[in-house]
Amino acid sequence: MRHETPTEQDISEAYELNEGLKPLSEIDPIEEGGLTPQSREDLKMWVEAPLLDACQQFYDKGIKTVFSSANQKDISNGYAHIALDFDNLSPRNKEIALRLGEEGKIHGAKPRKGIYLKIPVHNKTTVGDIKKAALEMVQQFEQQ
Repeated sequence: MRHETPTEQDISEAYELNEGLKPLSEIDPIEEGGLTPQSREDLKMWVEAPLLDACQQFYDKGIKTVFSSANQKDISNGYAHIALDFDNLSPRNKEIALRLGEEGKIHGAKPRKGIYLKIPVHNKTTVGDIKKAALEMVQQFEQQ
């Protein structure tokens, strides 16, 4: 009987699948925040795994995410979310954001208008469920 050695891609795909099946209840919160990423890579330090791909795609589209949350604490809130800086959006992306999200205030040194893109969660929600829902939202936004 011959066994083939798994390729790096096979290992990566298996890891992604396993991570996608992980329940949200196993994701610890990243408490550090309030910093502006200087690169796409910086997001890895401040964005929890379920929303990382979506926040990186927003970054690639020139859309500023102010904060996000997708961890075990969000189960009691009933949603994970990504907050966008409304004033930073193009006119077309403002329309899209208002259709997909809820207006709210972003607190900080200078309070401003934000859009909260919410993803419903419960105790059986997985990382993959959140990742899929967040990426579906990002795809609706345009490059700016």
